[in-house]
Amino acid sequence: MSTTMMRSDVLVSDGDRETVRREATQISNRQVERFAVVTDDGQTRVLDRELSQVLERVCQALAAHGHVRIGTLPDELTSTVAAELVGVSRPTLLKLAQEGQVESFKVGTHTRFRRDEILRLQERRERDRGRALVQILELSDQLDEPL
Repeated sequence: MSTTMMRSDVLVSDGDRETVRREATQISNRQVERFAVVTDDGQTRVLDRELSQVLERVCQALAAHGHVRIGTLPDELTSTVAAELVGVSRPTLLKLAQEGQVESFKVGTHTRFRRDEILRLQERRERDRGRALVQILELSDQLDEPL
């Protein structure tokens, strides 16, 4: 798969990425309320909560993965795009829809998904993985064997 650079793409140097990683680590155990911007004339502007949450997620993703892509999603997603977001194969997503674990609808012969439904599924799966990890760690402690 090739990647095309767009004018809106922002490239981050290794040094900048390391700075983001260091700062993200410093705030990782705290709830970020807001980000602030200090302009060249010394004025400070506190950003609204929604933008601050976006910036926090960008910093976390950049620190964790070394790259981030920002975009918007349409209200209606194809099964391919939805599966990619959830982190499953397209057949697995279609099976989840057939089992009623995620709502879908047909446009002609094509299965479509609502963005918000897919984002909820993504959240549920992340929560479930977190719970599973905790259970594995507890079991490891009970067995007194490190993983």
